[in-house]
Amino acid sequence: MPIKTEIAQHFTGKWKVELFQAPCKAPMQCLYGACCTCCAVYQQREELLKITGEPYICCAGLCPCGPLGEPQDKNCLIVEACCCTGWALSGNRYMVQTRFDRENTPCDDCILWGTCLFVGVLSIARCFVDIPDELDFLADCLIITVNGCMHAQQHIEIEDIKKNGYGGPNPNIATVLPPLQQKMMRMAHPGGVSGGSVGGLPPQMLGAAAGGMAGGMAVGGSAAGHNRPQPQQFYQPQLSMMQQQQQQQQQQQQPQEPQEQQEALLLVLLLEEQHVHSQPRLPMLAGSNAASWPSIER
Repeated sequence: MPIKTEIAQHFTGKWKVELFQAPCKAPMQCLYGACCTCCAVYQQREELLKITGEPYICCAGLCPCGPLGEPQDKNCLIVEACCCTGWALSGNRYMVQTRFDRENTPCDDCILWGTCLFVGVLSIARCFVDIPDELDFLADCLIITVNGCMHAQQHIEIEDIKKNGYGGPNPNIATVLPPLQQKMMRMAHPGGVSGGSVGGLPPQMLGAAAGGMAGGMAVGGSAAGHNRPQPQQFYQPQLSMMQQQQQQQQQQQQPQEPQEQQEALLLVLLLEEQHVHSQPRLPMLAGSNAASWPSIER
């Protein structure tokens, strides 16, 4: 499913592998996506949700009709992958492009548009004339092949994100996405992959990465001549997490000074008691030595 021009024009990143190269670069994943599309789509969406930390929404929010535009139980992903396989695969690609900033090449667009137009024209023509079986088989083979290539290309990108980490969506892209997509990004949990840095940055680094990205995009946007508002609301959870960690560190450091004073006072008490027991006549002495002792209230 090609992305709208007003969104695609903000893409700056490139795919690691073009669509027609995917079968050669990842042949097993291409066969997996072509022969067992339902399982491949389900597994890939699970990985995407773990990386981004976003809740599950049917078809990645491409069909926000009624309950389909609200977060649902992840078990519904099984129904989506089996009953709406094409939409599910398109939803995976939409998430990869909008969250990871990946722009289609002209060749990719030609393959995707050509497949959609061929199948669409064939479906319309079927309403007026009899379509030869050979054309139906050709359409099926074309769809299966493109599905496998799309899955393989997206798999390569996901593996690259797992290796290098995920620092959040591009703010320039986030501002032009539909409201539901922006809501999905705001609902994302920092450190979507539980337990560490696999598939993303560690939770304690997400805030710094998000803040750095927001500042970096401001500089990059001005250099490119784009004056667009920065969607800082996407990074409020990460920034608040960093503030909480700083407050906790300050609270842990504050009690250290009174504790050191108490330990010093206790040491003086112990030394005085030992001194008194070892020399019981010392309290009778007077002069500068007695005055130099620390005054202790008993």
